[in-house]
Amino acid sequence: MSPSAAVLIPLAAAVLLRPVVGQTQCGGNLYTPGTLNFTLECYNAFQDCVAQFEANASQVDCNDGKGNLFMQQQANLGASPGSQNNDAIIAFQDIRDLCLLSGSTTATWGYSDNQWYWAAAEDACYTNDPTRTDVVKTHPAPFCIQNRDSSLPECYPQPDATPPGGPLKVIKTAKTRNGFKSSARGWNTYGVQALVNGSQVVPSFAGQSGLFYTQKFVETQCGVLARPEFKKAGYDLCSLDSGWQATTAVDQHGRIIYNTTRFNLPELASWLHKRDLKLGVYITPGVPCLAHNQTILGTNIKIKDVLNGNNDQINCDFDFRKDGVQQWHDSVVAQWASWGVDMLKLDFLTPGSPSNGANLACDSSDAVRAYQKAIKKSGRKIRLDISWKLCRNETWLPIWSDLAESMRTDQDLDNYGTNTLMAWQVGQRAIENYRQYIGLQAQRNVPLTIYPDMDALFTVNPEHLAGVNDTIRYTVQNHWLGAGANLIIGGDMEQVDALGLKLTTSKQSIDAADFFAKYPMQPRNPGTGSNAAKQLQAWIGGPSDDHEAYVLIVNYGPDLGNGGFSTKLYGKQKVTVSLKDLGISGSAWTFTDIWSGKSSRVTGSYSAWLTEGESQLLRLKRTH
Repeated sequence: MSPSAAVLIPLAAAVLLRPVVGQTQCGGNLYTPGTLNFTLECYNAFQDCVAQFEANASQVDCNDGKGNLFMQQQANLGASPGSQNNDAIIAFQDIRDLCLLSGSTTATWGYSDNQWYWAAAEDACYTNDPTRTDVVKTHPAPFCIQNRDSSLPECYPQPDATPPGGPLKVIKTAKTRNGFKSSARGWNTYGVQALVNGSQVVPSFAGQSGLFYTQKFVETQCGVLARPEFKKAGYDLCSLDSGWQATTAVDQHGRIIYNTTRFNLPELASWLHKRDLKLGVYITPGVPCLAHNQTILGTNIKIKDVLNGNNDQINCDFDFRKDGVQQWHDSVVAQWASWGVDMLKLDFLTPGSPSNGANLACDSSDAVRAYQKAIKKSGRKIRLDISWKLCRNETWLPIWSDLAESMRTDQDLDNYGTNTLMAWQVGQRAIENYRQYIGLQAQRNVPLTIYPDMDALFTVNPEHLAGVNDTIRYTVQNHWLGAGANLIIGGDMEQVDALGLKLTTSKQSIDAADFFAKYPMQPRNPGTGSNAAKQLQAWIGGPSDDHEAYVLIVNYGPDLGNGGFSTKLYGKQKVTVSLKDLGISGSAWTFTDIWSGKSSRVTGSYSAWLTEGESQLLRLKRTH
């Protein structure tokens, strides 16, 4: 065994026992991996410093004594002794593998636990001498580090601009890969979980917080879904976000299991199914790292033998080239199907998913394929929702569209750090991301086989909990309906008010949702018919073969930072859209506001005065 391999083994083992999430930033001089190698002398000095730091949290500096390698740690000396620098090993592994050996000569690692680490290698640590054997080879970074707020333009391009007055190309949705003909409707736990202190504002969440919630809370919330008005409107999915899983245990085959102190998933599924409801669960790619010594069901393969070495989360990543990986996914989904699971939300996928500091595989689409195959093999009809803010360029939209029922188009909508569910600034951002998404889908000139997931629908609760006023609640509902998006309610089902009930369960809402599931809306700028982001905007879904359409007109109010349109028109504004702008000129149409019921016959243009954040969702029928 080489000296380098001998040192790597305990590092990897330590990571399996204590996964964390940190942020690595590479810097210094850049080089092309593979053109230089790292000297074994510097490598061993690096490892020796790691050992020194791990043994002594108060040690700040370490170097090789020759002026070629320098390292520092800033431990959290105010923490308990075992936690002061407990990130040191994985931090320096990231610094080494993602930076010093992968194209950069300096790196820092830091996160909110008040620990910080740094290393810098001078030129003497690198050599381009191909005859030297006392080296460690450099290589491209094995995992991707993405800034949460990066615009990632290669992943999220703007759609091609449609020419003013251009013809309308009706967008249609076909069946998804697993045979679904509409997006999901239901409720999810995370809206309440994300509140800064949900127990203060959601009575059934008392004594719970964040990932620590209970089956009783879920049953209380989803018991409301079982009411006739929600069932009639198709809201039948009771979805558990992160927190249902056991974090300190797996079964004998290394499969993800539920936290038995707070949940009994077979029992919960039975409870839901008796009420004609469905069960959804949240997962991320990979396998719990603590399962590394378990044997995959139906094989003699140990899980540790099919991993790829990325252990920077609670889950370790698979090497999908290896036998046993698909069998693990098959066994996991088969077990969940036997419990009665009806939907999987697979989160933290790439490309996309700004990483929050986690080392994510640069491409985790193989995880989606593995779950999709496992779902098919299970024989149970299970939805697959993939997340979050996935890459939607011309390469990736077709891939995701062939693998899942829905895909996230934006980051989280939650109003983190508060006890309200959302803020309109983030709502503007979500709508702008949908505009980009649907424009890119339209360019493909094929029926859509995946639905957009715009995140939770925060429209059923009054303003003190929703975080937005009633005018904006209408506008949010109108956009989620128009997009044909997942209608997964976030918030407290026990505090649904009259408006919330109307927005989600009324006949006009159901009719609109059913229509947009087939004909998602696309932007048509007032005055031009183009598809750019505008503060005063119009959208159209359809027309259908039966000469029916829906039009949404809106005044988003001043751009709050992420609306995409940059203008700041205040107060009421007149929004006028012509039939030509909408691409449906040459006929007369009846425009009916679905919420007020007011109708008018339109042969030229339609106008409305709308205040900031106000919209009208109009049902159109051709009259001749």
